[in-house]
Amino acid sequence: MKRSSHTRILLVSCISAIGLLSPALSQQGDRKGHNMTAPIAATKIPPSPYLSLDDALEKFQIAPGYVIEPVASGKDVYMSVALSFDGNGRAWSCEMRSYMPDLDGNGEGTPNGRIRVLEDTNGDGKTDRVTTFLEGLVLPRAVAVTSDGCLYTSGQTLYFTKRDGLKPVGKPTIVDAKYSTGGNPEHSANALLYGHDNWYYNAKSTARYRRINGKWIKDTTRLRGQWGLSKDNAGRLYYNTNSVTLKGDIFPPMFMRGNTHYKPKVKVSPSIGSRDTSPIHITPGVNRAYLKGTLDNQGRLNKVTAACGVTIYRGDNFPEEQQGMAFICEPAGDLIKAVKISRDQYNNPTGSHPYGSSKEFLASSDEWFLPCNLYTAPDGSLWLVDMYFGLLQHKAYMTSYLRHQYTSRKLDRPEPNTGRIYRIRYQKNKLSPVPQLEGLSTAETVNFLSHPNGTIRDIAQRRIVESQDSSVTDALTQLIDTSPNSLAKIHALWTLEGLGEIPTAALVKGLKSSDPDVINNTLDIIARSRMNHSDIKQAITSLANKPQTLHARIKASSAAGMLDQALELTLQSKKTPFVSEVFISSLGSETVAVREKYKTINHPKLDSLLTTAAKAAKNSKLVKTKPGAHLNTEDLTSFKRGKAIYTTKAACFGCHGTDGAGLDSLGPPLDKSEWVTKNPERLTKILLQGMVGPLSVNGVKYSPALAMPGLKDNASITDQDLADVINYISNAWSNQSKLITPNFVKKIRSNTKSQQAPYQAKALE
Repeated sequence: MKRSSHTRILLVSCISAIGLLSPALSQQGDRKGHNMTAPIAATKIPPSPYLSLDDALEKFQIAPGYVIEPVASGKDVYMSVALSFDGNGRAWSCEMRSYMPDLDGNGEGTPNGRIRVLEDTNGDGKTDRVTTFLEGLVLPRAVAVTSDGCLYTSGQTLYFTKRDGLKPVGKPTIVDAKYSTGGNPEHSANALLYGHDNWYYNAKSTARYRRINGKWIKDTTRLRGQWGLSKDNAGRLYYNTNSVTLKGDIFPPMFMRGNTHYKPKVKVSPSIGSRDTSPIHITPGVNRAYLKGTLDNQGRLNKVTAACGVTIYRGDNFPEEQQGMAFICEPAGDLIKAVKISRDQYNNPTGSHPYGSSKEFLASSDEWFLPCNLYTAPDGSLWLVDMYFGLLQHKAYMTSYLRHQYTSRKLDRPEPNTGRIYRIRYQKNKLSPVPQLEGLSTAETVNFLSHPNGTIRDIAQRRIVESQDSSVTDALTQLIDTSPNSLAKIHALWTLEGLGEIPTAALVKGLKSSDPDVINNTLDIIARSRMNHSDIKQAITSLANKPQTLHARIKASSAAGMLDQALELTLQSKKTPFVSEVFISSLGSETVAVREKYKTINHPKLDSLLTTAAKAAKNSKLVKTKPGAHLNTEDLTSFKRGKAIYTTKAACFGCHGTDGAGLDSLGPPLDKSEWVTKNPERLTKILLQGMVGPLSVNGVKYSPALAMPGLKDNASITDQDLADVINYISNAWSNQSKLITPNFVKKIRSNTKSQQAPYQAKALE
């Protein structure tokens, strides 16, 4: 099935080795003031030939006890970037074949991307049958197979195509024509991760999707990560940015979104583990390797700069202590990092590095090795997607330094078929047989919710939910009641939620579990559905006071109509982080009534949050004005142009969010920021020259991981563009400021032309 009319879009460069998150430059990433003297003499850099599969395998160093072996290569997998497993364990491979055809990216919009299905029909662990499901796609970067079809991306659009086995049926349905917007290659949505709650979540996106009664629904969630997304056995999400190894949510997705009149500002996704890296060879081919600190004194990548493709291991082949461990791709250092995740009594995650500070789980001395995604496979092993491609860096950020690195070692000359998929397994343990779920009855599929492999449990849950067969309600309830398997209980609970059949008895049984994760998932379902049955109230009241379930208990108590108990729990736990925010989030549409009932609360923070939320709820009934409505016609035109530049050419939203609220570790908030509204000259200087933190916004300290680069050397952005984007951010959201002109920008540009490096924030305060 060919299609060649998909809209062009650029690659997400979380698989990019860029050292700074910058707006798109005109072809090259050179910056004035940067001394691009090579940090490593050419005579000390070994050649980097394109290796055969056997030779590439010899270049790996892997943790003791593990082996890496090929699953697919050559003509069977060409520029694969993402996978999805179907009910029979077949891998649906998403091939982004037109990424960087040459150093200038010529032909990148060619519609030659494909979705292909990889099968091992004889059980030897290697692909021996390949079926093309779709072709003619534009830079596809995400795929998710369903029982009756396939979700996938092409250009900036998310599509769904029905299937009969491995054949597409009918015309594709557009699920979201704006799945990914923005012209900057760092900011294109991807992942399509099936969450415990039956929604598909995405990286570099504020959207999630779910099919209900045959119709695809789009909803808003929190922006997460850049390239790749994963979840743990409790359903919490994990992701990263190119300069942050790993981030993990403290709470399940949407936990803080129970009140439409309150958008929490608290950071509930801490960074986990160190950013340090330990490559096993010198890494001169990093885009800004010439900057101090990028490489260590041995010429090796010092810290992650292209972190991507995270997965949480949920299989049954690795040793038990590896269950729930994070594995992260770092293609700039040709390695895979491992992070052991621990959670404290309030479920806050931290990370340690199980192989010490000088060793990685997997590393290669082959510069062509480009790992971009990792998955727990149906046989219990860890599958690694390797683009095996020399051009890690996208053209928008290519520096003269890196271009020379690529050409001097012929990294821009891949073979006609490039890309590999590997399997990593623990030698002492056998791989599990792959279940064949397609064709099983719904009742038979219920048994696989107890499977030791999380990928199999996910597939079983998804297939039951897609069947909408409520005849298994009793069997699922019985599983929650009698199974000794806590993970099976969690999946059974969410399967019932997906079927729209949640017996009160199932929830009561879930609350009687001794496992905090089971209890928390049960409470989350109760809170989302706002169930207030007397048996549920009694079961919540009977729960032991444990810190692991405190937040979920507060939320569920309030949602179930036990407001006094929820408030009492909150006040008893004043010093516990996030309890105030959780209480406000639990109120839903009752915020105003609660404020009127409790005139004052002996907790200043909670009292203030309740007042703010109640005011927002009252105002929501008023007629909303359009953004920029306070501006006259000419000013409004500049405002609208600025909005387009903010989300496309300058891609400011990638660090500051579409709502101006800022993003953890990337950019501080712009909404209600004195840096935006108080001094237009200072703001113009920042956009022209860039700025380095830390800085304070409304008394809150922010320390972005990387500098904000200036736009003065970007030939594609004019003084008019800069004026427009300044006029937009200073009048969007809650901001209202006087507009500036291109001549104002021109004057500031002239006055600051001697500034060669980004400003230090403290120098502009």
